[in-house]
Amino acid sequence: MNSPLQAMTAPAPAAQPASAPMVSVEEAYDEMVTGQGAIRAHWQGLLASLSTLGSSGLAERAQRARQYLEDEGVTYNLYELPGDTGAASEIVPPLPEQRPWRLDPVPVLLSAEEWSHIEAGLIQRATLLDLVLRDLYGPMRLLAERRIPPALVFGHQEFLRPACRTDGEMPGRMLQHYAAELVRGPDGIWRVIADRTQAPAGAGYALQNRRVMSRVMGQALRQCRVRPLNTHFEYWQADLAARAPSGPDNPKVVLLTPGPYNEAYFEHIYLARELGATLVEGADLAMRDGKVFIKTLAGLEQVDVVLRRMDGEWCDPLELRADSALGVAGLMQAAREGHVAICNAIGSGLVGAPGLQAFLPNLAEHLLGAPLLLPSIATWWSGQAYALAEIEQRFDNLVVRNAHDLRNQPVVVGDLQDDQRAALLARIRARPADFVAQERIVPSVAPGLGEQGLEPQSILLRVQVVADGDGYVVLPGGMARVPEKNDPFGATLQRGGVNKDVWVVAQEQAPTVIRGSSQRQRLALRRSSGTLQSRVAEDLFWLGRSVERLDDGARLLRAVLSRLVGEFSTARDLVEMAVLARALARCGIIDQKDAAAPPDTLSFANAITRSCAPNQLMGQTLDSIERLAAVSRHRLSADMWRMFNHLMGELHISRPVAAGDADAMLEFCDQMIRATAAIAGMLSEHMTRGSGWRFLDAGRRLERGIFIGRTVSAATTALGGNPDSAFRIALEINDSSLTYRRRYRSTLQAAAVFDLLLLDVSNPHALAFQLRTMAQHLDALPNPEAPPRGADCIALAQPFADLVAKFDRDEIAPEEFAQLATRLRGSLDAACQAMMDVSDQLTRSYFSHVQMARAFGFGL
Repeated sequence: MNSPLQAMTAPAPAAQPASAPMVSVEEAYDEMVTGQGAIRAHWQGLLASLSTLGSSGLAERAQRARQYLEDEGVTYNLYELPGDTGAASEIVPPLPEQRPWRLDPVPVLLSAEEWSHIEAGLIQRATLLDLVLRDLYGPMRLLAERRIPPALVFGHQEFLRPACRTDGEMPGRMLQHYAAELVRGPDGIWRVIADRTQAPAGAGYALQNRRVMSRVMGQALRQCRVRPLNTHFEYWQADLAARAPSGPDNPKVVLLTPGPYNEAYFEHIYLARELGATLVEGADLAMRDGKVFIKTLAGLEQVDVVLRRMDGEWCDPLELRADSALGVAGLMQAAREGHVAICNAIGSGLVGAPGLQAFLPNLAEHLLGAPLLLPSIATWWSGQAYALAEIEQRFDNLVVRNAHDLRNQPVVVGDLQDDQRAALLARIRARPADFVAQERIVPSVAPGLGEQGLEPQSILLRVQVVADGDGYVVLPGGMARVPEKNDPFGATLQRGGVNKDVWVVAQEQAPTVIRGSSQRQRLALRRSSGTLQSRVAEDLFWLGRSVERLDDGARLLRAVLSRLVGEFSTARDLVEMAVLARALARCGIIDQKDAAAPPDTLSFANAITRSCAPNQLMGQTLDSIERLAAVSRHRLSADMWRMFNHLMGELHISRPVAAGDADAMLEFCDQMIRATAAIAGMLSEHMTRGSGWRFLDAGRRLERGIFIGRTVSAATTALGGNPDSAFRIALEINDSSLTYRRRYRSTLQAAAVFDLLLLDVSNPHALAFQLRTMAQHLDALPNPEAPPRGADCIALAQPFADLVAKFDRDEIAPEEFAQLATRLRGSLDAACQAMMDVSDQLTRSYFSHVQMARAFGFGL
């Protein structure tokens, strides 16, 4: 392998499509190598570590990083944007595609000296943008003094008039969190290419990147004396608490997310954990008397601070977008009256407009009395006559973008055909206020891992800034992006690409600063969080049901497949297959028509094969588990999620094979049973016994109880012909064969089988066990008097006790035996319906909060 220095100084390949201009190593600023070919001092330690690893060692670290990210389930929903070359074209709603997070194991290093300059520049820039924001939503002096064109404000969709204050100055800071995208040009100067002021993504991903790098490049991390990132989140958490209207003593902070289909939902979960916030969606919140509350199982809990992760216009359907189903009606009023703090303030996306960058130098001189320490990339707003003339003169060397919206795809004029350039220029002249043009810049390059080892890669930094009292603090490092097609303007998270960790070398003899907590009031001890949203409770309930349903279906299918792959011709085998077919039909896995076919026919075998296909019930149940686990992920620990992700990943690998042949399907059933057992054990051992766990376990118990009732009911249809076969099947699919043999050896009797499967509260696969556990969960919920009640579940077992006692006799006439079996079957079917009613009533009482007008009763 070539040395890293040779790899970095080698000429770039010549062939490349015109739409993807190559970075010239000679022209671009090299982050690692000086113009004289020497390694920069702060890179030398890392380069030594990379050389020691060699190409194979570095590739192995990259694979470990990929595996860790996959186990963590780190993803970003990417959106394919339309290929329209017009800068003012409408963005078609994109289709999300979930892809794994890509992390290069080679970081970007910045020296302490140059980071100090970046840090000071970003603090100044955040302060300036906050002042501009507060003026535009307050006294609007900058507009009156013509320092900002009105078209850039009133034409911006993020200028939200309900957020304006008519009584003068805006109270307090509006920009609590800010991110800047930086690019270094060939002259070595860092410039801001975009300001992210809405709800900037990247902080959580940056911390995740660092944690992965500490595992795969830990020794190099220590040798380079890299500044840590954790303290940044401590500052952030403290500042959020300080903004609570009720004071900083244990305030209630929530992170408002659009939901699991948002592109950065992983980061929303991650940030909520790091900042000690409760992850909520708009449907979880309610307004009462001008205040914001979380709807929990225990009632309403007041919210002090909302960390907003959705665009401002969607936050309040009452005053902003009326078609929004994501926000909270009345949220603007609550903030206006000072009952809740919103970070960032609604409307903060206004100062992230690309067009504003053209006016920031003059605004800095006016508001701060100093020039910008960190300049923007050269920007011309075509709404000014002189700027339009400049754009026309430089047109072929510019990038054109929407003046208001960073989400629109920038257009590199040099990549257009002659007719396309002429059409774009005509559109700019027709609507000059809608466009800005920025200089086309060659980004700096840093070493990265490519197919042939280390190679030069263009980089773009995204650095995070958060408020700290009256000032700001900067995340010491952040995240670098390797833009696709070497275009820094297109290097957004939505468009994919490779990510890199950014290491800031600590200053020599720099003191270690540990943020201490201020003295606060004594907290009352409690053993329940009290903040389980009804929506989350419902998701956990159905997650429990789905996991148990997958286990039950896999056991049934395994019992059938184990007989299909072998030879069965005896009368006992045929009876067992008939019982299994009825059980499959009662559980909805195959149709009644297929269940009625003789079990030794091809149509029956085909029905079993179809049931394992991804689009059938078992496949749908797997998909349901993944979806419910994803939306409930914030209730699971990191270790639990890694285990779950690993198990579901193995099942995904087997699913395409499983639908092909019976042997593979049988192995797939074994995998499903192992996976569900591991998930159940993990949930049992690692979740605190709060309401969340109770709903999850209640879902499992309810689903298992229904399964036991249906399978034992199916077995009773064969008691008149060959009861031993029916008993064997009932014990096998309810995982009780070993228990029965230990108690009664090989003799099969009705009373003993029914007692074990229906009444034995020590058997976790008995119906009475499920009912008793359900009763305990219901009695422990916040409102034990609401239907369904625990006593109602206990009462369900009484009819079976009476019937099983009648089976427990020495002599039973065949006619009486058949009558008892029929009565038992009817009682079991009624109990299954009653348990389904329990699910409906839980929904009414705890999930949708629609109470029944009459008392709940079980009809048997």
